[in-house]
Amino acid sequence: MFPDLLPNPRPVALREFRRIATVLIDTEEDFDWTDPTEGTDYATAYLSRIAELQPIFAAHGVVPTYLVTYPVLLNPDIVGLLIHYRDRGEAALGIQLHPWVTPPFEGRGSTAQSFGGNLAPEIEARKLESLCSRFIEVFASSPLVFRAGRYGLGRQTAALIEAAGILVDTSIAPRTSMRDEAGPDYSRIDFAPFWFGAQRSLLELPLGRAIVGWGGAFGDRLYRALIGTNGAWAPLAGLLARIECAERITLSPEGNDPRAVRRLVQGLGRRDQMILPLSFHSSSIAPGRNPYVRSRADLHRFYDDLSAILCDLTDEFSCRFAAAETIPALLCPAPAIR
Repeated sequence: MFPDLLPNPRPVALREFRRIATVLIDTEEDFDWTDPTEGTDYATAYLSRIAELQPIFAAHGVVPTYLVTYPVLLNPDIVGLLIHYRDRGEAALGIQLHPWVTPPFEGRGSTAQSFGGNLAPEIEARKLESLCSRFIEVFASSPLVFRAGRYGLGRQTAALIEAAGILVDTSIAPRTSMRDEAGPDYSRIDFAPFWFGAQRSLLELPLGRAIVGWGGAFGDRLYRALIGTNGAWAPLAGLLARIECAERITLSPEGNDPRAVRRLVQGLGRRDQMILPLSFHSSSIAPGRNPYVRSRADLHRFYDDLSAILCDLTDEFSCRFAAAETIPALLCPAPAIR
């Protein structure tokens, strides 16, 4: 699976034995999640609420990476806010390619085409060029961190981002399948950062998601087998999760409470996984814009959970926080490309 999408995969190793944590935020337009197609309505003004989020990061010494989509780059107020935090050393910036809102437009938008990897290679290339060019225009620097919208890697994506100068890709969603929407299937991939690249080494930093529990490898296989039965045996997978035999957990305050995240980090630690990417969507800071935060009460709970997770990463797991673009420099040199 790796060589098909990301060539020459090679293992990573830290220079020093201390966990590294990073925060990645899908900084995107407010849109209808059920209709990610060309022509869908969207807005970006809500992102002014980043000003409410930043003090939480400052309190924990976190420099988050905002992965911005094309519409965000068209809003001068939000661009100015992001520049303010970047120039103070309080935020880093990267890109996220949402094909349905990134020119050029073909006028034939479909749900399948919301995954960049399903586009014709020349169309994906032009959209990425458009996104990078706009990023450079407004921020006067090149993007170094990339995420394919909806985790939609394709066979040509690796070559495109390598040519664009990207250092860190964050597009794999382990133990996740989007086949029912004509998207990629990462269900056989476990969480593990790795080097890749045809001509130079890029770091793949997957979504922080894994199946963990006292059932170990057997529990993992059983959980995935039950989930893969198209719903017939899915309730049994829920039972495995409730008894903590095998549960799929994401390193995120969205849909996961701090206790679950602790179990995830403990499980990854037993696998010697020392790089921990925490992710969430920017729309979670504005109630009613995604399934995770529907009300003001949900928002307060979200902030509480985010703060608790950051505390645990620092205090319980002794993590060092780093901006995503700086992580390659904290690793041992990548093995030579063969």
